[in-house]
Amino acid sequence: MAETIKEEQVSLKLLVNKKTNKVILAEAGKDFVDVLFSFLTMPLGTIARLVQKDSYMGPVRVGCLSSLYESVTNVVKWTDTCSEMLLRPRNSSEDYCRSLKLNIDDTEPPKYFICNKSECKHAELSTFENKNCTCWSRMTYSVLVKNEKADKGFVNNAATFIVTDDLVVIPNAVDKISIGIGSAEMFFIVQVNYSDRFVLTKETISAEIKFFSSHC
Repeated sequence: MAETIKEEQVSLKLLVNKKTNKVILAEAGKDFVDVLFSFLTMPLGTIARLVQKDSYMGPVRVGCLSSLYESVTNVVKWTDTCSEMLLRPRNSSEDYCRSLKLNIDDTEPPKYFICNKSECKHAELSTFENKNCTCWSRMTYSVLVKNEKADKGFVNNAATFIVTDDLVVIPNAVDKISIGIGSAEMFFIVQVNYSDRFVLTKETISAEIKFFSSHC
């Protein structure tokens, strides 16, 4: 019996408005934020191709970008190499994206080619097979290029972030503290309420703790 491959997932903590069923914000770690930031590395041709796929929303058009992509696919006659450059362009940050827990870019890992003429002195390197070298020979000889740097995404491992519903990402600077509140403390909060717009600030709580500590 064939073993089912489990798809990788990333964890999120969501703050949801129950009445509107709308996500107010999410608390996320490195895995999720790395995927979000990887969107900025994608070439336009990759974006136009990916949004056409079926998803929870169905295929999506990105204005004139989708029209250009369809023109290359259906109308313009290109060589195989030029067509691949436009429809499946390479991501210059591919080494970073390959280490992501979720990588939605389905472009194949790059292969590298040099000129097939041994006497060629141009030393050019291409990620597209059959591209013309400066000497006008084809670049068909495959070579292995090793990246010595082990890239691990875009943000620090220990960092956590707050992500809003419009994808604003900020560092998570929220402190969680627990204190005991009695009638005297509540009276202090009422007094602050009449003199300050922000009642439950960290500074107010700290002042409250110091005030009652000094009078115990």
